[in-house]
Amino acid sequence: MKLKISKTTSLCKHLLLSFTLLSLAQSAYAAVTWNTINPHIQFLKQQDDLRFYDSNQVLIEGDKCALLVDTSANFAAVEQLAEDLKKRLKTPLCYLVATHYHDDHLLGMAVMQSFFPDAKLIVHQQVNTNFNQYQKAYTDKLDTYEKSIELSYQRLASVAKEEQDQWRSKLELAKSRLFRWQEYQLNEPQITINTPKKINLGGFEIMIDPHQAHTNGDLTISTNNATVLIGGDIVDWLPYPGHGELEKWQILLEQYINDENLSVIIPGHGRDLTKEQLKQPLSFLTTITEHVKNNDGQTIEQLMQSFPESVIKPYKQEALNIKSSNFFLQAGLNRAKKQ
Repeated sequence: MKLKISKTTSLCKHLLLSFTLLSLAQSAYAAVTWNTINPHIQFLKQQDDLRFYDSNQVLIEGDKCALLVDTSANFAAVEQLAEDLKKRLKTPLCYLVATHYHDDHLLGMAVMQSFFPDAKLIVHQQVNTNFNQYQKAYTDKLDTYEKSIELSYQRLASVAKEEQDQWRSKLELAKSRLFRWQEYQLNEPQITINTPKKINLGGFEIMIDPHQAHTNGDLTISTNNATVLIGGDIVDWLPYPGHGELEKWQILLEQYINDENLSVIIPGHGRDLTKEQLKQPLSFLTTITEHVKNNDGQTIEQLMQSFPESVIKPYKQEALNIKSSNFFLQAGLNRAKKQ
């Protein structure tokens, strides 16, 4: 009995990778909430239980063109979004903007490029320089899916007979999607940003700004006379600092907090924020930097234990926050030690 349970549990772990990540598009996509910021901007907020694992998207539409900011890491959800955009959009989708290179913002662009081949991909110049790495990351991700599916098929015999048909159907769905995704390609950007760039979508202008903050190649978008900021992961309430330019990031957050015009802040993960709420990620990042400088001889484990509780406490209101904040803190301390 224990052996059978163990095998079933192991299979389910592999099915979790091949089925949850390749999850039914309708159920995965239905959980994304469309929020109207103004007549030109739709904020597609990821469901709460995925807020630290998958990204938000933002759709901006003018009188002549539309622009999509970021894509989900769930390719099935990206396909469903593409189908919905074909029905919703009143204008052509002219631009795709990846705020940075992380998988849950960039790789799904391969799906969008297949559905909207005329849409121009916009990235930071640094992302463009290393773009072959991200093209490989796309194929590597599909290779991981393929291996997981193959292993799940091999272990299917260990599942109770009455459950095999259900799992076989899910695996067949995953396999058919994988074959389709293998036909997609992450095509090279048509527009690279190293200085601020204004784009007119037809009666509605946006400004794209390059930064080095959350990564060494971030983009933000401001609109409505700089009252609306689409800040990507730079403005996440719980920021991931593992690849960050930490001191530059802190300076940028301070600028946003002190910006009298700014009123709407849309992050890469989680709910929209106020300037007052940005003080929490700023405190988190600043304390990481100072804590490492003031305790030069401590190991990461010691730094974790001695990290000020008052700074980390707001992130420990629920289990998901606790798990993510501990992981993000460790990544940030490691990053600060290297800078």
